[in-house]
Amino acid sequence: MVKFNTICRSGQERSTNADITKVYRNPNPKVHPLAHAREYQRALVATKVEKIYAQPFLGALNGHSDGVSCIEACRFNLSKLVSGSYDGEIRIWDIPSRRTLIQLNAHQQMVKGVSFSRDGMRVVSSGEDKTINLYDFPQLLEQSNNTFQEPLMRYLSKGTLGNVDHNYQLSQFATAGQVVQVWDYERPKPIMKFQWGVDSVSCVKYSPADSNLICGTSMDRCVILYDVRAESAIHKVAMLNKSQCLAWNPIEPLNIVIGNDDSNCYTYDIRKIEQPTMIHKDHISAVMSVAFSSSGREFVSGSFDRTIRIFPFNKGYSREVYHGQRMQQVNSVSFSADAQFVYSGSNDMNIRIWKVNASQKVGTINQREANATNYRQALKEKFKYNPEIKRIAKHRHLPKYLMNKKKQRQEMKESKNRKQRNAELNNPGQYEAPKPEKQQRVEQFIQ
Repeated sequence: MVKFNTICRSGQERSTNADITKVYRNPNPKVHPLAHAREYQRALVATKVEKIYAQPFLGALNGHSDGVSCIEACRFNLSKLVSGSYDGEIRIWDIPSRRTLIQLNAHQQMVKGVSFSRDGMRVVSSGEDKTINLYDFPQLLEQSNNTFQEPLMRYLSKGTLGNVDHNYQLSQFATAGQVVQVWDYERPKPIMKFQWGVDSVSCVKYSPADSNLICGTSMDRCVILYDVRAESAIHKVAMLNKSQCLAWNPIEPLNIVIGNDDSNCYTYDIRKIEQPTMIHKDHISAVMSVAFSSSGREFVSGSFDRTIRIFPFNKGYSREVYHGQRMQQVNSVSFSADAQFVYSGSNDMNIRIWKVNASQKVGTINQREANATNYRQALKEKFKYNPEIKRIAKHRHLPKYLMNKKKQRQEMKESKNRKQRNAELNNPGQYEAPKPEKQQRVEQFIQ
């Protein structure tokens, strides 16, 4: 019979440094009088390390020969992105490999808007040449070498077109322009038209919850709600400045965000659309595009000031700002379906990929690293109101032209407030108090 001898060692006889030694810890706080100071030091180091390793820019998608006018990420596929440019070209990208899957010479003039269908299998585009093209994605992949592929359907509009947005539930899409038009796959002409006033509509978006509700921004500074069931517009709000873009919150579909020419974004509740519920400030030029994340907790905005900013949905100021030395006017932005990445298209012919969290590691991490990351996040959350940690976490490097403009706007704001205080002091009983800022932004409400 074979005899087996077991190996038994004490804790002092460890053979390698890799052996894990069991640590006994007393949880009594009286035994650890410096625990709070130690945690503060760790939180400070974690905040500094986060700033040191913040590298938000991941890469660029090159290929367009003119400025990128519009982009949209697929809602059901993490790897698909469609973009349109000023020369009428449309490209469908594969994000992981950063290469062009399909290249189409779709329009003779500028591409005004692109949108994926509800299942991600079809792409619809609108152009400045008054045409709307509907492409089938599997059919495009079979003939990917041909840049002059005929669309599955081509629709002709009598008036100029703006952007296009596909319905979330039906085989329909809506286009902006001189009139708002609703199209069906099987009909060569629009099945419905909406018009309120004489000015054209620049942007339309379907509600993600109600397929019969459309919101649009017009050139006469108005935000308009349309009801497909009633075949008419139901509400209209006139603002002080023209609005360029809008986006619906996918989790709270009663809320919409409007990007305005006065460099601000406004959150509206469609149940009480007389005035905005939140004003988001930080840009210094007109906001050209906004897009919500799939979680509904944040939205990204692209501006004429050559930056993109990420705003919490319930905060008035951005938590992150991204810019590049060669990046020009940002025409369009979009979130990935998993809310981990942001895509931006600008006039310099590039589509850039950014991380939503600048210092987040991309790739697989083991459980030990994940636990350490969660511990550091908990420490930063615990000490986030400490002045030193707050100062480091809040700091963002900005180009010189942005800093100068920001300083100038701050001086103008302080001068205006000082003038208002002096008027109140020198004219007691005669000075009429100004209206709240949210009410000042709305000029007229029409129901």
